[in-house]
Amino acid sequence: MLEPIRTYLFEREKRKRLSEAKPRVPYFRKDRKNHFGILLDASQPEDRAEVVALAEHLRKDGHRVKILGFMQGYHEGLNFPFDIFTSSDLSKVTQVPKSQIVDQFLEQPFDVLINMSITINHKPLDYICSVSPASFRIGPWFPHQADNPYDLCLDTGTSSTLKAWISELLNTLQKIY
Repeated sequence: MLEPIRTYLFEREKRKRLSEAKPRVPYFRKDRKNHFGILLDASQPEDRAEVVALAEHLRKDGHRVKILGFMQGYHEGLNFPFDIFTSSDLSKVTQVPKSQIVDQFLEQPFDVLINMSITINHKPLDYICSVSPASFRIGPWFPHQADNPYDLCLDTGTSSTLKAWISELLNTLQKIY
C-alpha cells in the first residue's frame, strides 16, 4: 500500500529536479581526457574491486574519476577507497538521497556518468543518474524499467558478471568514439 505512494513521490521529486536543470551539452570525446563519474552497488566486495580497477585504468589514461557507492543498511567499520551513502541517507518518504556526499557528487559536471549497479536497479542510483548534469550517461538495461535516464544502455544478460559488463562497456565505447 505504501510503496505506490513512495514511488509517486519519488518520481515527482525527480521530475521537479529535472525541470529545474539546465540542458545538457555533450562533452565526451575519445581524443581528450574526460571526467568520469561511477555509481555502484557497494555491497559486493568483488564488484568494489572491479570498479576500483576500472578507475585505476582510466586514471592511467589521464582521465579524472570520482566513485560513489550505495549500500543498504550501515557500513560502520568498513573502509572504502571511495565515497559511500547508505539507506539511512535516504528521505524516509520519497527515498531520494539526502546527504552532503550525494549533493557534492551531483554538483560535478561529469563528461561520462556510469551506473555499474547491473544486478539491482536501485532507485537512489537511478535518481542520481537522472538529475546529474553529466553530459553522457551509461547504465544497465532492465527490461522491467519503463524509462531510464541513460544515453547508452548495455544489457547485462542472464549470467553476466560486472567484469564482463565492464569489458563490454569499454569495447562499446571504443567502437562509438
